[in-house]
Amino acid sequence: MRFVRALALAATVAMAPAAFADKKSEAYVQTKADEVLQVLNDRTLTDVQRKSKFSEYMHKFAHMPSIARRVLGAEGRALSEADFDKYYRTFEKYSIAVYEVHLDQFRGEAIKVSGSRDEDARRSTVESTIKSSQTGKDTKVFWDVLMSQDGQSYRVRDVGIDINGSVLWLAQDQQAQFESFLGRNNGNVDKLIARINSMIADMDARKKDGRGSAYKVKS
Repeated sequence: MRFVRALALAATVAMAPAAFADKKSEAYVQTKADEVLQVLNDRTLTDVQRKSKFSEYMHKFAHMPSIARRVLGAEGRALSEADFDKYYRTFEKYSIAVYEVHLDQFRGEAIKVSGSRDEDARRSTVESTIKSSQTGKDTKVFWDVLMSQDGQSYRVRDVGIDINGSVLWLAQDQQAQFESFLGRNNGNVDKLIARINSMIADMDARKKDGRGSAYKVKS
């Protein structure tokens, strides 16, 4: 009996840190996502100020360098530091623009965190609901959150938005497209940079004339 109780106690202790980490991840998303959405809704800011402040908050909320490296897949591991730095400067602008496009539909709305699940010892997927100003309906938004090795801080690795029952993970979607593009272009990072710049220009043009946003990578 003592052995059974000891096993039960050990299992409880082993599970406790993960559950505690989940609660911290949920609190992190609740606070930081609200801050980001409030920036988008701040009517006292000019478009330039809003874009600058949104970028500032997103750099605190998500770890852009690791996302930039991850979306390149295997090609990212082969890049020299000089090539990566050159690519990163362009990716950073693009990624911020994509997040702004997708999160803009939630401006002024409150986020409601509904739960989370452990992916591993440091990663959690936090589920939330935000009302879309475009559809007027509640939309599920998922946040892939990574805890630092010392357990003192958190960063978002990816954001998933439920679109008609199918979840679009922004970084995963970018990775699939970037890897495919590089594969068709012999891993030429300069061609990828040129393509990303053209996508940024296209997003800006669509935003100005009200056509929405298109950010698919094409050959």
